Amino acid sequence: MLRLRSHLLSAGRAASPLPPDSLLNRLLHLSTATAPHAHFVPEEFLITTCGLTPVQALRSSRYLVHLKSPSNPEAVLAFFADIGLAKADIAAAISRDPRILCARVDKTLTPRLAQLRDIGLSRTQISRFIAVAPNALQSHIRIPRLAFYISLLGSYDKVHPVLKMNPHLLGHNVEREVKPNIAFLLKCGLTNDGIAKLFLLVPRMFMLKPEGIKGIVECAHKKLGVPCNSAMFKFALATTYSINPQRVGAKLDFLMKALGCSETELRIAVGKMPTTLKLSEVNLTRTVAFLKMEVGLEAKYIVHRPAVLSHSMERRMMPRHYVLKVLRAKGLVKDDIDFYNVVCSTEQKFAVRFIERYKEIVPMLPVHYAAACAGQLPPEI
Repeated sequence: MLRLRSHLLSAGRAASPLPPDSLLNRLLHLSTATAPHAHFVPEEFLITTCGLTPVQALRSSRYLVHLKSPSNPEAVLAFFADIGLAKADIAAAISRDPRILCARVDKTLTPRLAQLRDIGLSRTQISRFIAVAPNALQSHIRIPRLAFYISLLGSYDKVHPVLKMNPHLLGHNVEREVKPNIAFLLKCGLTNDGIAKLFLLVPRMFMLKPEGIKGIVECAHKKLGVPCNSAMFKFALATTYSINPQRVGAKLDFLMKALGCSETELRIAVGKMPTTLKLSEVNLTRTVAFLKMEVGLEAKYIVHRPAVLSHSMERRMMPRHYVLKVLRAKGLVKDDIDFYNVVCSTEQKFAVRFIERYKEIVPMLPVHYAAACAGQLPPEI
């Protein structure tokens, strides 16, 4: 630095009438003004400024390597802060789509914010929406699609969990895919309310091609035997879509063998609860064996009450069956108590009716029941 200063001073004396210090200051100022900006490190910026974890930052930084400075990302963050987005939602949005930091505030983000306000979203809802669907801020066609789903389901609060589980939902063409499928389902007998509930169950089903949705309707109606005007039809459609129409036949055969029932009885069970077909084959086999061998239920009883199969054997059926056995052994309850009602009642109702009522007569019953619910083997009666 001393050699540089000496060189600049000598050059100033030889070539300029200005005082040496004045020339030196001008040259140093010129040197500082033309120096390049410090190198922008996206990963560090994402961690220290955006609040991402090191893992998230490492994954997201590759979308920002072309940036030479933090000026645009900082402008985007300032915009988000000004409109009242929560810090956690901003971090979630950037983690989902770091390219949002490259968007123009004036030409892209501001118009999208106006769209969101126009369809009635509050500041909190806007914050939650951007956290799960930040890519919608870079496309003018996605927010009108959001408005359609809000009208379909009734509120943004119902749409939000669907978006959270299906972040690419707004990328699908509503006019070409969703609306024709809704129109077809209405012709099949579903109501608007039924379609909204079906959408909440399996939103991706509405993005199928026409032949796909028709195949599901035909399978649910003919193979499962659920009438189109039945309240269970929407669940039959959701089940058929979830397990694939090609596998429905095999699922029906297995369920019929597991229950030990006729095809007619099987249709009764499936008609009452189509989602029975989605149960794990291993768990279903164990549950049916327990109900028949331990509880003493017949196939006909289970067929007419298929909901009993949906409850956990370890956490609900076995502990409650144990309580009934203890109370029966002491003559405190009758033998003909309906097991279905016992299993399907809430924990509070079960505790009041069978635990609290008899805890003075059987002091250890609450302890043994709690142990059974925790997976510990209670003592023999």
